[in-house]
Amino acid sequence: MSTQTAVSSEEKNRLKEVLATAGTIAETGIDIAALKKRLEYAVEDAVMDAERIAKHGKYAVEGAVEDATYYIKKNPWQSVGYAAGASLGIGLVAGWLMTRRNGNSAH
Repeated sequence: MSTQTAVSSEEKNRLKEVLATAGTIAETGIDIAALKKRLEYAVEDAVMDAERIAKHGKYAVEGAVEDATYYIKKNPWQSVGYAAGASLGIGLVAGWLMTRRNGNSAH
């Protein structure tokens, strides 16, 4: 009868271990579910922030376009002069860079 008692105490110990392991797994499952919810909320917050930033950027660009349109209508010849000066400057710099590049490769 002592062997049966030894076997049943071993079985009880194994059953306790199994139950403890199952409890640990259940706790981990709950933790994973909580982490999943946190991640979902974080992603939603990031998407909302990105949409808000895009909307503010769109409004800023629209405001800049309206300001430029108003300035051009108010001072058309001055706007033409600025555009001509900017294009002349860009053309001179681009031409200088191109001749400089060609001059270095020829040597």
